[in-house]
Amino acid sequence: MNIPTINLARTGTNIVMLRKAAGLTVHDLQMAFGFNSPQAIYKWQNGTLRCRL
Repeated sequence: MNIPTINLARTGTNIVMLRKAAGLTVHDLQMAFGFNSPQAIYKWQNGTLRCRL
């Protein structure tokens, strides 16, 4: 069985690209997800944290 792997760097690049294409800021995402801090979003974008929603 092949288990898919997640490329965190590529995922982060995609998050940035899609966020910008939608005209959203990191703060906009922070508010949409109800986060107290934008740090998780910055870490997603940098590929240092896997998204868990």
